[in-house]
Amino acid sequence: MCLGCALLLFCTSGLSVNTFTVYQPYILEQNHFTNAQSSMILMVRNVFSLLSMLLAGIYYRHLSLRQGMGLAGLLTTAGFVLFALSRSYFAYCLSGAVIGLAYGVGTMIPISIVLEHWFVQKRTMAISLCSAVTGISTLGIPTLLTELIERQGLRFAFLVNAAAVLILCLLSYLLIRSAPEEKGTTPYGAGEVRTEKTVARADGALIGRDWLLLVPMLLLLGAVTSVGFTHLTVLVKGQGFSAHTAALGVTVIGVALIVGKLFYGALSEKLSTFRSNWLFGGLIALGLLLICFARGSHLRLYVGLLVYGVSLSMNTVGLTAWAGDLSGQGRFDETIRRFNIGYAAGSMLFSPLPGILADLSKGSYVPAYLLFALFSLVQLLLIQGVYIRCSHRKAG
Repeated sequence: MCLGCALLLFCTSGLSVNTFTVYQPYILEQNHFTNAQSSMILMVRNVFSLLSMLLAGIYYRHLSLRQGMGLAGLLTTAGFVLFALSRSYFAYCLSGAVIGLAYGVGTMIPISIVLEHWFVQKRTMAISLCSAVTGISTLGIPTLLTELIERQGLRFAFLVNAAAVLILCLLSYLLIRSAPEEKGTTPYGAGEVRTEKTVARADGALIGRDWLLLVPMLLLLGAVTSVGFTHLTVLVKGQGFSAHTAALGVTVIGVALIVGKLFYGALSEKLSTFRSNWLFGGLIALGLLLICFARGSHLRLYVGLLVYGVSLSMNTVGLTAWAGDLSGQGRFDETIRRFNIGYAAGSMLFSPLPGILADLSKGSYVPAYLLFALFSLVQLLLIQGVYIRCSHRKAG
């Protein structure tokens, strides 16, 4: 089940979002778009991601989890084919919209629910293993895509990407089952006593006032981890580094992302998600600051990318762990959907920000990333505040 979910996530998130940052400078240069126009393509993708997340409940009422996830893979394939055929700004936005629809219904919402069905024990570790594949998507693939684009052109690279997505999503469909009952088995750890080291999963753990902190936290997390990641190559190139250095930097983040997700899951299972948050939340700010002041130093650049990459696990494993800790009994599906909607809303709202600030500051993306570093600290304080409030209510 982890392998099936991982293959889907590799396509709907890894290849369509994480490595898309490689395409960004070439789309910008070859089509003579402004920085703001380039960012708006990502905003369109994020708008449709949010819309599909809002409609995910209806979508999965008409389709099983397995069927819905399979269709998301086909939509991702179609999105890359449309990118290959794009000749106008509208066409690029339309392609981004299709990718966004697939992302909304084919990433962490269904995957978290499927693994919730299949795992009673070690659920956070299962999510970590599955989501670590998004880091694998950046191992060598950015360099390969850069070579394909420079040798064969942007259209060819998009078509190769589409073919890879189609093959992997078909394999994913063959592996995934919506629930253990479909295979005549039971969830992993069923019947065992669950040892809790985090905030209890009691009914009513979250109350209305908690969302006053959770909503801005999710919006800022979307800005820092999603928008921040997708604009990294233009930030690095703007610091005076080559396109190949930028592509290698994405691979460095990928390695760090794999380690970070596995470490976050293991640390949360052993200690608590609350303690893990302090470490990973602080690393986001540190990594962003190092990248912002990396000009002239490959060492500062790669150290910053490593630190930032390790911390990116908060937007996948973190969201699922938080939903598991803070949702009431039987409310996990709804909570994880709301968390992902909030995260997607942040990605959408802040997508134009780097491009707009770059146009206002003579092409520099540094001001936007300094702002993201500040956002990361505020986001950390907000999620920890919710944990503390829930813990106090349980104790009282």
